[in-house]
Amino acid sequence: MSPSRTNEAAPRVPSPWHPVGALERVQPGQLTTVKKNGHQLVVGRRTDGEVFALDNRCPHEGYPLAQGELRDCSLTCVWHNWKFDVRDGSCTLGGEDVRSYPVRVRGEQIEVDLTEPALEILLPALRSSLHRALFENDTAWALRATARLLRAGAEPRGILADIAHYDAVHAEYGTTHTLAVAADCARLVERFPGVEALYPIAVAVDLCAESNVRLPARPAAASLPGGALESIRAAVDAEDAPRAEALLRGACESGTRVCEVQDWLFDILADRFLDFGHPLIYTVKAAVLLAATDAAATVAADATAAHASDVYAALLRGIVLATREDRLPYLRSYFRALPDDAELARLAAGARDDATFDAIATRDMVLDGRARDAVDGVCAALERGISGRRVARVLNVAAAHRLLRFDARWEHDADVAENWLWATHRLTFASAVRETLQRYDSPRALRFLFQAAAFVHSGRRMDRPVAERVDPTAFDAPAGDAAALVSRVVEAIEARRGDAAVRAAASALAAGAAEPLRLALEDRCVRDPAVRPILVAHVLKTTMAAFDDYEALAGDTDRSVPVLAAVRFLASPVCERRVAVTARTALRWVVDGVMPRTLTQ
Repeated sequence: MSPSRTNEAAPRVPSPWHPVGALERVQPGQLTTVKKNGHQLVVGRRTDGEVFALDNRCPHEGYPLAQGELRDCSLTCVWHNWKFDVRDGSCTLGGEDVRSYPVRVRGEQIEVDLTEPALEILLPALRSSLHRALFENDTAWALRATARLLRAGAEPRGILADIAHYDAVHAEYGTTHTLAVAADCARLVERFPGVEALYPIAVAVDLCAESNVRLPARPAAASLPGGALESIRAAVDAEDAPRAEALLRGACESGTRVCEVQDWLFDILADRFLDFGHPLIYTVKAAVLLAATDAAATVAADATAAHASDVYAALLRGIVLATREDRLPYLRSYFRALPDDAELARLAAGARDDATFDAIATRDMVLDGRARDAVDGVCAALERGISGRRVARVLNVAAAHRLLRFDARWEHDADVAENWLWATHRLTFASAVRETLQRYDSPRALRFLFQAAAFVHSGRRMDRPVAERVDPTAFDAPAGDAAALVSRVVEAIEARRGDAAVRAAASALAAGAAEPLRLALEDRCVRDPAVRPILVAHVLKTTMAAFDDYEALAGDTDRSVPVLAAVRFLASPVCERRVAVTARTALRWVVDGVMPRTLTQ
């Protein structure tokens, strides 16, 4: 049988070219506005007669470029004097490039190709624009660049990985809070569909730009062979940051798995309490962020491996350069007689699921006992067969009580160094310790328990007087649905009524409204809860850690305390600008030789 025939014509492929006007209507040196298929273009001719087409909206503030001045190949936006090369849209004075469209002349008709380029074509230029904006600390530009990445289809978690990577290769002393914020925001983006993901990403963008303003990329240490735990540890002990980075890069290039590199950093950190606990927090956050990008497309798909090498090299640099807090007078006594590796192995091997201990008594020893009591409480629990993970939860509770007890008067006392951020570090570090024990399966991980106990105990002088403390068990009986209960918490936070916010949050948690409360507080974290990016970072990481602890403490009588402590912090007035206070401190130091006193160091 012969094949059947049809008279149907093959479907026509629509042409990407669109007529936008006659050539004679656009004389050399002239500009004209054309609206076509939802696009607004500026079409013009250079003095040599070549035709060009650009987006008519200046990428700075959207004013029409058609009102600008064309001189040969340079188009000036008259509103703010930004200048663009009409041959490719590149910005020669100002900031962002403007989109350039392919143009052809057929007969006497000008045609423009309005096809949206594929993401792989757009991505390099869009990422470059974002990086230039971060370098200039131009948040508005950086967010426009990020919005364009999202609109083009870039994966939000991949963008956050790229921001953390930018921080890793530019930050002078190793990675900054940007890494922690990027990791936390990567957990939030799923709640913000499409381009709305810009809201959580913006928090990381803002902090990264401020932290790295006009910092060039650090020269990367050339990789060295032989990178392994002991060789890297030796370089860290010698405070040889270039060699430590070079060995780690060599290990990454030789195929060492990311999880093994993470374990190396955990092992090195187990021997030292550094810089208020930031290096451990950052290492945990790196594990979260890099894991979050494994399945990501676009940015992360071709860059995750490079991100890991650079991020961990920056983390290692920070570890080498960080302050050894455990050697300072305020913490030294806690670390004088800790179990050695053999003892830690014995204690880890002796852990039993059926072991019992008085968790509240251990908590109170860490909160209110002597320095030796805090350490002995941890030792006693481990000796009874309590696993490190169970002890870590007790320390979460102790750290949460410490934050809940913070005397907010210190925040406003110019003669005292401590403030709210000093208090939040205890909670976020203890939370990182709990997470570390989940990730790092080694008896040496038990050392982090002693670090947390020492750090939490050392903050006791920041506490409010006993009579003024909020009792987390004293709250109004829940009345109303979840939305109403959560609304009361948010209203109290906005009104800066800390104790009222705590009572309202306790009621909400008692009524089973933990999830809507978490969502409401996360939303607040990404919608300008503070002015300074570093404070926003602490608001976000404290909130995230508090709810992580809440989940980990299921069944514990103190389960609500981390969330209540975070709520009180969110609701309390915080001094964001301290210029006058800093000036006073400078005068007292230079003229009188007096520095602010510290309560905890």
